[in-house]
Amino acid sequence: MASMEVPIEKLDLPPGAPPGAPPGFTDHEFTSKSGVTLSVRVWPADPPVEEPAPFVIWTHGGGWLGGAHFAPLPWLTPGFRSRGYHLVSHNYRLAPQARIDDQLSDCLESVSWLRSNLGSILGEDKVDVNRYVLVGESAGGHLVTLMAAHLSPAPTAVVDVYGLVDFLSIPHFCESVPFEPWKPGNPPPWKGEFTDAELDALLVDRNPENILTDALAWNEQEILTERQIQQYWATDFRYNRRIRLQAELHMRRSLNSDMEGLRKGVMHREKFKTQEEFVDFLESMSAYRVLLRDEKRPYPPTAFMHGSGDEAVRIDQSYRMAELLRNRGVPVLECYEEGEPHVYDLKYINRSITGWKEYIQPVLDFVDGHVGHSRKD
Repeated sequence: MASMEVPIEKLDLPPGAPPGAPPGFTDHEFTSKSGVTLSVRVWPADPPVEEPAPFVIWTHGGGWLGGAHFAPLPWLTPGFRSRGYHLVSHNYRLAPQARIDDQLSDCLESVSWLRSNLGSILGEDKVDVNRYVLVGESAGGHLVTLMAAHLSPAPTAVVDVYGLVDFLSIPHFCESVPFEPWKPGNPPPWKGEFTDAELDALLVDRNPENILTDALAWNEQEILTERQIQQYWATDFRYNRRIRLQAELHMRRSLNSDMEGLRKGVMHREKFKTQEEFVDFLESMSAYRVLLRDEKRPYPPTAFMHGSGDEAVRIDQSYRMAELLRNRGVPVLECYEEGEPHVYDLKYINRSITGWKEYIQPVLDFVDGHVGHSRKD
């Protein structure tokens, strides 16, 4: 169990600071089937509820290599919690030690644990474990769209925030020649704390003893001191060498648009004997392809949030998934912001921010309508 040491608004934070953890949560752990300890953080609805309420599960992004569960997207608290939803975040094993299907397994197991334990945490009369919503951004958006195709009972609704749904549609991702590296423009040697050789060694590290379940999303160590981030995330997070190395690996892969880094570090390409096996795996890890292969597989109502200027995950990923679902009769909402880049939604820290009514409130209303929830802003 934990609480904020210092309220977020009283911390002296520099510009560009990442999202912080809202106060009022409790921390919990469980041992997963893999033997790795996974963590969840639980915020009750605010203001408190007097009857069983739905809950939102937030799955963080970070390119499957980075990110942490300590601080949810800023708009989730003034959005869902203020409407009477409980909010939960969870972590999962990160690449390169864990493969992407390991991450999916952790996510599914976290949902099962939450549905079994939230009643004792929040009060049996305060939470309806059969009404839950999945929200994820970027890599987390990929994971929640995939989770929704496997969970039973299914989530009541899904919110995919600029998440990838189809690996096979990424240019150059699925090379015809196994193990052939592909890096656009032949980028120069990496300039950072660590060398290319050190980062390359981490990329192929499969030692389970080196697994991280929470990491930096980007370069937080350059913005906040270790003490500040411990206060900001309300956890004993350390900028040790392992954490810094992971951050640079994620940044190098992302900044260089390194498809080989994804294939090798996140997909463990070396474990597949043939190209056909690899393609089959990619299809199984792409929600869009999973639904294409099984036309009768049910899927919950889904809202899509994306910026048209997103270069990390192109908006056509949302377009194609929305069209597929709509053609199957699944309720769909699309909220796209013109010209906005990846992670644009961090600006929505409260309901007074320009664009809230156009791009956040419709998502909240969409979820309310399918959850059967009536408390409004």
